Amino acid sequence: MDRERTARIVPFAPDLLPAVRGFSERYWSRPRTEAYYDWRYLQSQPFSRMFVALQDDECLGMLFALRKQYRVGGRPTACLEVFDWHCLPGLRGSGIGIRLMRAMMRQPELIISVGGTADVLATLPLMKWEPIGVSRRYELPVSGGVLAGRLQRRVGLPSELSRMPLDVVAAGYYAPRRRRIPAAGRVVRVERPGDEIGQLYRDETDYGFVQEPELDVLRWMTGGSWSGTCRFLTFLIEGRLRGWAMTRTYATEQGLEAAIVEVFAPRPDVALYTWMVSEAATSLMADRPLLLHARASCPVLQSALLANRFRATTLDCPIHVWPKGVWDRAASLHITLNHSDAPLLPYVSGQWASANPPAS
Repeated sequence: MDRERTARIVPFAPDLLPAVRGFSERYWSRPRTEAYYDWRYLQSQPFSRMFVALQDDECLGMLFALRKQYRVGGRPTACLEVFDWHCLPGLRGSGIGIRLMRAMMRQPELIISVGGTADVLATLPLMKWEPIGVSRRYELPVSGGVLAGRLQRRVGLPSELSRMPLDVVAAGYYAPRRRRIPAAGRVVRVERPGDEIGQLYRDETDYGFVQEPELDVLRWMTGGSWSGTCRFLTFLIEGRLRGWAMTRTYATEQGLEAAIVEVFAPRPDVALYTWMVSEAATSLMADRPLLLHARASCPVLQSALLANRFRATTLDCPIHVWPKGVWDRAASLHITLNHSDAPLLPYVSGQWASANPPAS
């Protein structure tokens, strides 16, 4: 980069894909195939917004956002969920990142940021973003190997000495199990959410700030092979739809891991969410993951995760919005792993064979 020249901040267009690819391959360890770049940046264009910093044909930085529909105070609200806000190493302090974010902030939609690096969390308040809450991360270690590795890091005990007894602990204490099923309660696996799921959000709800499922975004997310396998569950009581859940299984360097990406009911209580979480977690065990992940800002969902023996981590994710004052905080906030790039990461190369394929 020539620091004497000013980079141009421009909206992404398909002809800029080679520059974005060059940036990605310098900054991230992500898949590098044509199919991946087509899926990640071109197929997502109808429901995304992206700005890049260019100098000649070189991409120096970028900021990406997915378009989502929210209900804020009961009103349908168009939103952008931002992530991948980065510049090339060595350009910190150049102002490129600030210029990228200011370009995004000039868009008409409400903008939401969930979590982020220490630099992101320090910068957003300086740019007058409003912090509106925190979403807490949870884990359920269902493998003795995970527990043994953590014990080794904490006290130095070799993992091979503790793995077998901790396998017993994981199977006996942490293994997901079905909790109390409501009278006439039933779980139905579906290929993907339909209009009936959307109606749950249009009905009266206890939430004042909640993301609605967007079918085109979900089709895109689940249509690629780089973010694992997603499945969807619906929950009925006396034949009436009461809620839904989304799960995901994906490969990591350590082995398979899984996540409860979304759990939603419009009028939840702890018993209802405890049942829904237990069914979602139990359904994931056919893939034999090492670890289950979840995230929740809703106190009711947090209680349900704890009732299912998930453990709260220290990885809280602060939530910021732009502009300020768009939410009156009169009702609860519902932020899960179905926000920003949490349902996408990590991007993986290669496939794994599931004994529990998605519904068709």
